[in-house]
Amino acid sequence: MARLLIFVGFSFWIISCGNKKITTNYPNGSLMEQYETSKDGQKDGAYKSYYDNGKIREEATYKAGEYIGTRTLYFENGGIDTEENYSSPGILGGPYKTYYKEGGVHIVKNYQENVMTGTLIVYYPNGQIKEEVTMADNQENGPFQEYFQNGQLQWKGTYLNGDNEFGLLEEWDSLGNMVKRMKCDSLGICRTFWKPGMPEVNYDTVKPYGYY
Repeated sequence: MARLLIFVGFSFWIISCGNKKITTNYPNGSLMEQYETSKDGQKDGAYKSYYDNGKIREEATYKAGEYIGTRTLYFENGGIDTEENYSSPGILGGPYKTYYKEGGVHIVKNYQENVMTGTLIVYYPNGQIKEEVTMADNQENGPFQEYFQNGQLQWKGTYLNGDNEFGLLEEWDSLGNMVKRMKCDSLGICRTFWKPGMPEVNYDTVKPYGYY
């Protein structure tokens, strides 16, 4: 029985700074990877990888085997998939963005010392904001808003220690009419205390579990 053998080609040469420049190839001969290694064999310097059709797959820079600076991943159609930033070797620091395959930003978040912080923003494919969430310690912690695709606010509230609503939570329909108001406890259990047609209630007087 004939066996199909697949080989990946390797080559390297020494460049002026003392690093080795290494390339690997797909069985069809097209370039797979191109990068530099230090004397101890760790990736160190510019790095690029490619799809077997020749289009760029990843661009990055290494320092002592760790990412440093901007790392960019691409879809096979040539569009950007993900952009990461490393403030020091192996440490995420700065904006982190993902994109839709068809184009346009999908998610924007921010890291400090590998910890997600600040505002996380999610976009619809049409560019409208879908969600804005305050992040701390790698999880939701603080105010958030969610929107319909037409830009109208749908939800507004606060997260506590993750995806747990806490305090006042409000909902609107796609035309801007308020649907309900709720009060949520520290476990994320919410109870409606106002809907259209119900009398107005002072939020501060609502008991934790309210009423429907």
